[in-house]
Amino acid sequence: MLPNLVQQHLDFIVFMIALLVERFLPLSSWYHPNTFLSVAFRALGKRIYRAKEPKSYHYLSSTLCFSLVILVIMTITVLLLEFAYYPELLAGLILYICLQWQSPQKKVLRIARLVKQNQKATARELLSPLVARDVSKLSSAGICKAAMETFALRVARHYFTVIFIYLVFGAMATLSYHLLSLMHQAWRTDLTPNNRFLKTISALLFLIEWLPLRLLTLTIASSKATKQSIHYIKHYGRHFYQSNSGWLLSACSASLAVQLGGPAIYQSQRFNKMRIGIDRLPKADDLAVLVSRFNQARGFWLLVIIAIEILKTI
Repeated sequence: MLPNLVQQHLDFIVFMIALLVERFLPLSSWYHPNTFLSVAFRALGKRIYRAKEPKSYHYLSSTLCFSLVILVIMTITVLLLEFAYYPELLAGLILYICLQWQSPQKKVLRIARLVKQNQKATARELLSPLVARDVSKLSSAGICKAAMETFALRVARHYFTVIFIYLVFGAMATLSYHLLSLMHQAWRTDLTPNNRFLKTISALLFLIEWLPLRLLTLTIASSKATKQSIHYIKHYGRHFYQSNSGWLLSACSASLAVQLGGPAIYQSQRFNKMRIGIDRLPKADDLAVLVSRFNQARGFWLLVIIAIEILKTI
């Protein structure tokens, strides 16, 4: 009886194990596959990018690049799944590798401690690999703001969106999205946000993330200051440089009653991004509150997923 029950719910059991392992045994960046892939994707982007080429070259070259890379990796993974005795376990491994929560959480909480100790130089050094913007001249409030934004967007994309895609479309779709996201981050390191080379991959990621990021936004908004969150989404989120990010940051800004967004420097160029909110600037203690809000959202959706699985068995 027990083996049959396990077999019937093996996919869900593997899913829960992957979440637990990521929670208690997260992979270090020293040996995480993402580290190697990011370096390879960045080198590949430098190889094919030509600043003086026309728009058509940038659109075509970037599209062919990420399409071919993903096709090769996906083909190898499909072959492994075909020969795997328990493909569900390999799917769980893919999910485990794609999930990112503990690493960004530990880093932003450490940044908060450094800011409280007035060690701004060390905080900037720790923040720099997490963001594409220049952080060398950020004040304490600027460091906290950048850390809050990168934590919110990272866990939204590399945790909540990953889980959504895994549960709805499966492990292969999850891996494809993860590779796209990694490639986009790697290319953003050397290019400005509005570069034509990033247009196609950015548009594709926008479409993929549209629904999961809005579901997360509504969850954050419902936890506190719901009316203010809706007002911020209408006033700021819909007009942000990227509406997916704008929705989520608007809800976070209203929930914590702090100001987010604002001008940022990328590749020595100033980009006048919209400021979200009219409240005070964030401080170090707000980072822990933001982490708590996302933990609440994670707990809520985990209960929803468990409830749906139970209903399936009835």
